[in-house]
Amino acid sequence: MSFLCEDGPSAPVAPDPTATADAQSAANIKAAFATAKINNPNIVSPYGKSTTQYGLNAFYAANPDAAQAFASNNQGKSAEDFAKAFTADRPGMANPYDEYTPYVTQLLNPESQKIFDTQQKTKQQFADLANLGTSNAFKTLSTPFSFNSYDTPVKGGMGGLTPEIARKLMQTSMTRSGVSSSEFEKYGGYEAVKAVYDKSGGDYSGSGAPYPQQTGNTTIANAGKITQGPIAANFTAGSGPIASNFMAAGGPSAADFTANSGLDLTNVAAMPINAGTTAEKAIMARLEPQIAKQRVSTETQLINQGLRPGSEAYNNAITLLGQQENDQRTQAVLQGLGLDISANAQGYGQALTSGQFGNTAQAQNFGQGNIEQQLYNQAQGQNFGQGTTAQNTANQAIGQNYTQNYNTIAQNNAAQQQQFAQNTQQAAFENQARQQALAEAIQMRQMPINEIAALSSGSQIQNPVFQPYTGANVGAAPIAQTMQNAYAGAQNAYNQEMASKNAQTSGLFQLGAAAIGLSDRRLKTNIKRIGTHKLGVGIYEYDIMGKHDVGVMAQEVINVLPEAIHIHSSGYMMVDYGRLNA
Repeated sequence: MSFLCEDGPSAPVAPDPTATADAQSAANIKAAFATAKINNPNIVSPYGKSTTQYGLNAFYAANPDAAQAFASNNQGKSAEDFAKAFTADRPGMANPYDEYTPYVTQLLNPESQKIFDTQQKTKQQFADLANLGTSNAFKTLSTPFSFNSYDTPVKGGMGGLTPEIARKLMQTSMTRSGVSSSEFEKYGGYEAVKAVYDKSGGDYSGSGAPYPQQTGNTTIANAGKITQGPIAANFTAGSGPIASNFMAAGGPSAADFTANSGLDLTNVAAMPINAGTTAEKAIMARLEPQIAKQRVSTETQLINQGLRPGSEAYNNAITLLGQQENDQRTQAVLQGLGLDISANAQGYGQALTSGQFGNTAQAQNFGQGNIEQQLYNQAQGQNFGQGTTAQNTANQAIGQNYTQNYNTIAQNNAAQQQQFAQNTQQAAFENQARQQALAEAIQMRQMPINEIAALSSGSQIQNPVFQPYTGANVGAAPIAQTMQNAYAGAQNAYNQEMASKNAQTSGLFQLGAAAIGLSDRRLKTNIKRIGTHKLGVGIYEYDIMGKHDVGVMAQEVINVLPEAIHIHSSGYMMVDYGRLNA
């Protein structure tokens, strides 16, 4: 039940979410910037130094042209205004001015810088040597490779690379690094390559010996035919005794022992046309006078209580009385129906018992005839079993002979299969040798590419490691939470004051959603207004009929909500508080 009172304190104003979010965002940015400055100090290491700058220092360090322009002609602007104008004139520049953008500078000391330059130079020399080797790889890969046979000779080495060509390639590369060819050969450069080519069977003239040809074995020696085994038709078993000679007797005929097909219901009492009519009349003959007497008594009692026919309370009482009378009549009908059904069921049960006695005697005679026939059938079955056993013995001897012949042939076939497996293994060895020769030829073809890849990936540069720029978060001042807590405190105080105010009107809540009570001003004394209802009428404290209570005045409610007013039989007005507070 809702109850609104217009008199009371005003609710606190909620904080502006946009202003609160802006303030919290600004606090978060400042906290993150302070954390970044703490976590990223300037570092001096054995390799060099790393410095981190922010704001104007970062902008002019990252943009030397801007620093030079400011030094030559700052146009009367401050360093910050000049940086902003310089950034605005160049949209999309790599390092625009921003208060919080860091700029990290890492400088190597002279020793580390010299090592870095040397590594860069060495990597460039390897790249040049790899580029020179691409022409040799092109010559090798431009020759089609045959996978079907080795009729075409496959030369070792790099397709006819002569010592002079190899020497010139290496001398050109080494000259750029300032190393003589003799010094290069001393450390195994040219000689190492030459040893690989010599070992592979190739030469440098372009007319070397062909790669050894390998031919796989494609024919497996004939291991002979496998014998099919003994013919099963030569070992046919006997058919056994004929079952028709040992037919069992049919037994007694069930038609001679037919049970009763129905019940004799001539002595069972028939149901009345309308079930329960007879018993119902007997019961209602006694019940109707009582019902009539009770109705007269109830109507008299209601009138004595001040309830007149046509009023809501009187009609409700008469409706309830009618429902009770209907329940009594329904119970009488059900009771009469039960008595009639019980009498009919008793007669039916007696007839059913009589029929069951006759069926039991018929079943006993049928069982005796069936036992005699079973004894005869058992003797027939015993004779049939003896004939079957004799035939099974003969069949077992035939099966034993078949098994012996089968085992002899199986041993011969196992020898044939063993010879076939040996021939297959020999062919597999020869094919494996052919595959190995093919793999070696492919490896020789891929060697130029592998050499280029090795040169391209050699001498990886190892850069000195500095501490990377680290960003972090520092918990900012909880502006939003503080404002929310302050608002929550004000709201709590408002709720407490409203609770105290509403406690004075708790009597209206206790009346219930559908309570109707006397609320006529003529019956109340010591009246004091304590609030205003949501409909605009007053809420009062007062004494009525010897007790202190809280409520409204019926004379005021009838002007704003007349449907909530009822007139008591005494003439005083009552208020429906359930409808008033809906």
